[in-house]
Amino acid sequence: MKGVIIMLNAERKEIKNEDKGFVVDDDNKATWCLRKIKHFKSKQEKNKELAEEQIREIEKEIKEVEEWLEAENSKLENSIEFMKSKLHLYAQQLREKNPDLKTHKLPFGQLQFRSQRPKWKYDNDRLLDFAEKKYQELIKVKKSVDKRELKSKAKIVGGRVIIEKTGELVEGVEVVERGEKFKVKTND
Repeated sequence: MKGVIIMLNAERKEIKNEDKGFVVDDDNKATWCLRKIKHFKSKQEKNKELAEEQIREIEKEIKEVEEWLEAENSKLENSIEFMKSKLHLYAQQLREKNPDLKTHKLPFGQLQFRSQRPKWKYDNDRLLDFAEKKYQELIKVKKSVDKRELKSKAKIVGGRVIIEKTGELVEGVEVVERGEKFKVKTND
């Protein structure tokens, strides 16, 4: 990895040196630049391959640690559940003696009995059919603008969006002009 860093630093120095007064003013220099770009891309690909290999190795180690954590915590979770079951039996014995018992306080915690609200299980398709037939107010509808359709009906005039047929100004849209994009393409 150190070698890669040294090579990258050398490349940066080379680029800085090339930048001083270097001008592309003919096809030979342009071709040289394209060759250099191709070379740099090749180095990028090699760097990427090296990094991916290192990542794969590290991911194996991470997986080993995660598996260890899962195994150890699973054992501990089993112990916790075992203790909870014993505490539940003890709390039930206490409740037999005192039917109104809700909480039993101890130095390191509490044993509690709490009422729970009923759990609602939904069959969403059947529920939606029911609501559509009789209770429309229960149905939520998410509204959004069809932006593709908007673009087909509108045009940009003077940096603003207007509806083409009516000339009406569209509110809530900002047009950000973008200049040309320059792209260098090498033959790989």
